[in-house]
Amino acid sequence: MEKDQTERNTRWIVFSRIAVVSYFLGVTIFIQFRALRQLPEEYLWTSYFLISAIYIFSVVCLVLPRTTRYFRLNIAIQSVFDVIFVTGIVLLTGGIDSVYSVLYSLVIIYSTLLMGRKGGLSIAALSSLCYVVLINIDISVIFEFLYDEGIVPRGELTRSYILTRAITHVASFFLIALLTSFVVEQERKTKRLLAEKATAFDRLDLLHRSIIESVDTGILTVNLEGHVRSLNRAAEEISGYAFSEVGNRSIEEIFPGVSAVISPLEPPIVSEENKRQRKRFEIVIRKKSGKSMILGISESPLFERGVKIGSILIFQDLTSFKEMEREGEKNKQLAFIGQMAAGLAHELRTPLQSISGSIQILRRDLRLEPTDERLMQVILRAKDQMESLVRNFLLMARSNLGKRSETDIRRLVEDVIESLTYGAEWNPRVEVRKTLGQDLRVMGDPSEIRQVLWNLMINAMQAMPEGGTLSVTACPDRIDGEAPAVRIEIGDTGCGIDAADLDKIWEPFYTTKERGSGLGLAIVRRIVESHGGSVTVRSDACEGTRFSIGLPRIAVGRGEAGSDDGDRTAQREAVAAAG
Repeated sequence: MEKDQTERNTRWIVFSRIAVVSYFLGVTIFIQFRALRQLPEEYLWTSYFLISAIYIFSVVCLVLPRTTRYFRLNIAIQSVFDVIFVTGIVLLTGGIDSVYSVLYSLVIIYSTLLMGRKGGLSIAALSSLCYVVLINIDISVIFEFLYDEGIVPRGELTRSYILTRAITHVASFFLIALLTSFVVEQERKTKRLLAEKATAFDRLDLLHRSIIESVDTGILTVNLEGHVRSLNRAAEEISGYAFSEVGNRSIEEIFPGVSAVISPLEPPIVSEENKRQRKRFEIVIRKKSGKSMILGISESPLFERGVKIGSILIFQDLTSFKEMEREGEKNKQLAFIGQMAAGLAHELRTPLQSISGSIQILRRDLRLEPTDERLMQVILRAKDQMESLVRNFLLMARSNLGKRSETDIRRLVEDVIESLTYGAEWNPRVEVRKTLGQDLRVMGDPSEIRQVLWNLMINAMQAMPEGGTLSVTACPDRIDGEAPAVRIEIGDTGCGIDAADLDKIWEPFYTTKERGSGLGLAIVRRIVESHGGSVTVRSDACEGTRFSIGLPRIAVGRGEAGSDDGDRTAQREAVAAAG
């Protein structure tokens, strides 16, 4: 940038010199061919020699180094030679009476502009010296042919006239240098202040942009026509659109339906109270990828001098918060079920004990007909179902009643598989494949974790009535890539779970089985989350279903708030009654 300015200044001086000398050349040629009296040959040769020297010097100046390092030397050389050239022109055109003495001022001005006050005063001093020497020499002797031909009138120059001309020119030279230097200094101060202001503004603008780009909240502005004018980094990440894709396009293309709920886009002049008003609302949109999300948007009008010029939209992705709210509602539902289960177990304890004892006595003392025997079996199955229901309710209601200890997942898996193979639910056409790693110990309640494994393996067996493969895998893992954990995966090759039912299988009492209670998977999730773990499911109609459980090695209790002592006592009594 500075180098380009240096080259422009040098060329400006050279082209200005060429313009002046070209004018002098034109005047000389005009006088020679159009004037009444021909110029003498000596004068023409002298003039043309001086003009040629100036042209040659100008060309040489164009090829001299023009870098910043040699710029001041270049200007100084040109200024000195220009003073000499002006002195020659003044000598040729009448000396003390020449009108070309004004060219000294031009040299002083550009010297001051480009070299500063010292450079300008130096050239002013050189110009004064040359002019004083010029007016004190006898030019009639040097250029006698001008007077012989009558081109320059031979007049008497008084001492006072010469002194006046000298003082006037010398004073004007230094005054021009001083005034020009004053203007140059003021210009430099102005440029410096302007540069400081521009730097401060750039820093402020950079700080503003850094703040806008650093916040994790989406910020978007639209004009009065509803076209997007700005979009910060968070807004790009939330929406999935880059500003280059949506700049100056309608807001409806990014957030369909938003323009219908934001403030009217007319530019009214409003009061200060209305300026502070904000509208907050939620809207469901689709990202560029097609994924749905819930946005919480705060809209504020954008004003300039009291006139509305657009709107500012500040928004966040509330999808995860809404999911947390739904989880909270589920937890409230489970807490209510727990309270109900404790009371229900207490109320059912006595009737179940009476029914169970009476049935055992009747079955021992009576000889039943085949029909009556089938009825007795129906009663026994109903009694077992009621006891199973009470146990499941208690599992849902319990809040970390078991003692946490170091539990070997490998041993629990092998025990559950062994119990399953000897149980009534076993299907001999099912092949069990287990892959168990080393060091699979976690901190947890062995009975609760055993219940999780049992429920998932029973579900896998029931999903393969025609046979298949039950796969059980356990290996060391990490939660969120940091906390050490154990990963357990239980899969089957059954018919799978419909996509519409995947989000409902964790809900209490939701079941697709004819005789199921709908509490098995709810209990699984309840126990896993109380241990600080997580459980996910992946199902495919062709490949079956696979449940994945992550249990941390360090005990992280995330159970619900414990109930009072009465509730705990009731739960323990219910467990004893069900057992």
